[in-house]
Amino acid sequence: MCIRGASEIQSKVLEPIKSPDVRIYSVYLPILRSDHESSVPSAIKKLPDGRVSFFWDGKGDLAQSFARVLQLPEGQPAWDVYMVFNRGVEWKSEPPAPDYWMHQLGGQPPERRLDGIKFAAETNKLIQAGKK
Repeated sequence: MCIRGASEIQSKVLEPIKSPDVRIYSVYLPILRSDHESSVPSAIKKLPDGRVSFFWDGKGDLAQSFARVLQLPEGQPAWDVYMVFNRGVEWKSEPPAPDYWMHQLGGQPPERRLDGIKFAAETNKLIQAGKK
């Protein structure tokens, strides 16, 4: 998750949505030259919310798995993507498809470009649907 993405998720999703049902799994992987496992602790400061868990995907396995699920072009890992899942989703042999997702990738649909307000609205829809 890049600095802009982390800031967008923190200010537009985590701060206004106080629901304990919201969980963020922030996965870091080596895409840029500066991406190292040792940089994760400084990244944690960008999402200072107790509902956030941080992971390092040093081989990019998770990014490749989600690239298939999101139907990204061959060779493009799912990095700088933001996904929302219903609380009842189960992980089987492949990762589950998200209920909604956005990105900050080149060459992907502009209507899915990260917009924290839209992302928060979709998150709220799932929270409300889960309460029915």
